[in-house]
Amino acid sequence: MSSASCLTTQNCTPNSSNISGTEPEEDNYVPGFNAERDSFCIAIAILIIAVNGWVVALVVMRRNLRTVTNYILTSLAISDLCTGAISIPLFLSCNIVQETGICVASMIAMRFTSFSTVLHILTMTTDRYICIIFALRYMSWVTKRHGFQVLTLIWLFSLLLALVQLSWTDFSQDVEDDHSEESEKMIIIYDIFCSIAFTGIPAVFMAFTYGQILYEVHRQSKNIQQHNTPGWQETRRSTKQEWKVATVFLIMLLVYIVCWVPFYILRLESVLGSDFFELNLSELAILLLHWLRFCSSLINPCLYILGKPDFRKASGFGRKKRQRYESELTRISQTKSSSTAV
Repeated sequence: MSSASCLTTQNCTPNSSNISGTEPEEDNYVPGFNAERDSFCIAIAILIIAVNGWVVALVVMRRNLRTVTNYILTSLAISDLCTGAISIPLFLSCNIVQETGICVASMIAMRFTSFSTVLHILTMTTDRYICIIFALRYMSWVTKRHGFQVLTLIWLFSLLLALVQLSWTDFSQDVEDDHSEESEKMIIIYDIFCSIAFTGIPAVFMAFTYGQILYEVHRQSKNIQQHNTPGWQETRRSTKQEWKVATVFLIMLLVYIVCWVPFYILRLESVLGSDFFELNLSELAILLLHWLRFCSSLINPCLYILGKPDFRKASGFGRKKRQRYESELTRISQTKSSSTAV
């Protein structure tokens, strides 16, 4: 059976005792701080806090960024910030002190950020879906009040679902002790549910949603050109911009899947045991997969800072591009004037 610390710390090996009558290998993991192993986590935690803190500061300081869509992104940024400020420190603390309470808190924090991330991405996708498919009803349906209600539900649901594992946690156990048979069954059910609910179902939902969005964008562009509608170029440009923003959210989901699916697979291998499947990964590979789940909290803010025009402009990237464009126009104009004078 899996130990209480498995996949909370880096000390996680498959449930493979008594295979072909052999004794399980002795674990080589040594608790305590290891600069070579833990420095990456510290560095990425600092970067996560800095970049996501910057996103929150931009929305607070720039009034033009205070839209419903950006409030959802800000909520996601706060959730990702919790990864750097809470999840990673707890993860490292669990590795160092190996106490049950800290290791359980580490797992709860990581579960919470995982649930919260995918729910925020699905909410943003739904927002873009309504904006493109039901454009005339968007302003009446997607209000700040509705937005804050949905965000409150996301945070409460993510926290409550992450806290469910407390129902089978025995804090009197050592982190290396096995769970009871009853607890093991509950863990298996919980992990399978989380794997399906937060990776499989979102992937299907996004495939359907983006198929509808792509079809609608193509249909609208075709109709506008055929009927030569007044202002069709501006409308087409706006529709294309909405599609670009929606694409950013699609990439965010793909990043989430790449970063978190290996965690769920390792988790299932641990709780189900080698009787079902065995990955036979090296210690380095397992360590990299542990680190990978933290990367989505750093990649997400970079995507919407660079991918959303309003964030890009507020961050200064759009202004630099515009200045280069204006300087190029000035250079061309001066060249033409010189040619004319000659």
